[in-house]
Amino acid sequence: MDDFVPYQSGLPSRIIPLLLCLFLLTGKLAMADQNDPELDTLFQALKATTNEGTAVQIQQEIWARWTAFGSDERIDQMMQVGVKLMNAGALKDAEHWFGTLAEAAPAFAEVWNKRATVRFMIGDLSGSKRDIARVLQLEPRHFGALSGLGMIHVQQGNYEGALHAYQAAAQQNPHLEQIDTIIANLKKRLRGEAL
Repeated sequence: MDDFVPYQSGLPSRIIPLLLCLFLLTGKLAMADQNDPELDTLFQALKATTNEGTAVQIQQEIWARWTAFGSDERIDQMMQVGVKLMNAGALKDAEHWFGTLAEAAPAFAEVWNKRATVRFMIGDLSGSKRDIARVLQLEPRHFGALSGLGMIHVQQGNYEGALHAYQAAAQQNPHLEQIDTIIANLKKRLRGEAL
């Protein structure tokens, strides 16, 4: 986008919400998915802001861009159907749907993330981890996938792996809900302290 001024570290923090508003009003999802060039600017702003309201807006914009497949409306529609199946609790159907979609668009990171989420929900932790690995190959900044990996490691009793995953998620998005508490509790557990 030509008229958007990207965040620069020298700008006062009060300018970030103004830039975000300008971006949200003029932004287009034409190149959306994890390859959207505007994601770099959004991640810079997310890491720089101290305003939680602004952070929520930026996170929503990142998710919107990750979830959209701007070059193929059919893929977007299939994604929406899969999300509806998942939200309705039809998890096996959603898993199959996202698998079909992953075959149709194997370079679309969010498809793999959605199937990883469904697989986690049905207890297929190994399948979920494989899908998360694919997400992170395609979009290493995917804080949702990193958090999911942390949850899997916790369930498997691998607290060191969980700590690394959550720290990586926090590095990408320091505004994740309860992330500081989760990391602190994992450090205590690894030191053998009571939680």
